[in-house]
Amino acid sequence: MKRRTDRIIAVSAVTAVAVVPTAILMAVKTGVMSSKDSGALPPSAQMAQADPADPNNAASGAVAPSASGAPGTGGGAGAGAPGGRTAGPGGTAANPSPKPGPELRSFVRKTSVKLTIGTGGDYKQASETATISLWPAFSMNAVGVTQTMKDGTLSKITQKVIVSGSTLSGFDGEKWTKSKLSAAQLEKLRTGSDPRQFTYIIRGVPGNVVTGPDTGGRTHYLAQALMGSVYGLLPKESADEVRKVVPDDVGVSLDLWSGKQDRPATIGLSATAPDGTFAGSMTFGSYR
Repeated sequence: MKRRTDRIIAVSAVTAVAVVPTAILMAVKTGVMSSKDSGALPPSAQMAQADPADPNNAASGAVAPSASGAPGTGGGAGAGAPGGRTAGPGGTAANPSPKPGPELRSFVRKTSVKLTIGTGGDYKQASETATISLWPAFSMNAVGVTQTMKDGTLSKITQKVIVSGSTLSGFDGEKWTKSKLSAAQLEKLRTGSDPRQFTYIIRGVPGNVVTGPDTGGRTHYLAQALMGSVYGLLPKESADEVRKVVPDDVGVSLDLWSGKQDRPATIGLSATAPDGTFAGSMTFGSYR
């Protein structure tokens, strides 16, 4: 039972971060994230850094470096010959998740999540493009666009987030607001935005299926959970909206392609229910 709980927590953590792009989270939390918060981050950002081997700690909201699936440990990626296929328990290790450094200075992340409602053409889609710098200092420039199609009418909201120095500027679609981030908050954003954490988390998921690495050094990971375990990690408004279409007992699949140095290339997720579908993707590129 413990291993199943670990799997659900880990997969849900990755899914939650993909479902709620950083720009949207930050824009919503702009007024909350002041220096008095001592580094507090939104729940799904916390879950991205939580240890899937300790779901109680994760569920409590405590933030700790991920200790799962460090390179060369357990039965995860890289096990066996290139191109080999393994289905195993994943694993945990004492080694922490990668920390930002000169080996990964910056990258571009694109996120798209779409909820299709019924068969009449209604949908809601959120997309984001974020340019993120991790080293030597953290900065981010992200633009998120939410489109809603209802009864043949399309509406659109554009949100923006810029983190420069210790200043976070957020545009919610109508106005700009600014707030100051503490050193602790900036450090959590920097470590939590490191895309390699996704590879580390998924590698440690018990029962995952791993193919590779291939001759090009790419490894494919597959894992599954239930939507009910994802909803607990999302902002309540978002969870309630998706839950109307995709019930808690619907399975959500997650697949991740990771290249050399644990840098992810793509993350895909999908869930299908009688009343609609839920699908998302994250792509990473322009690694420097």
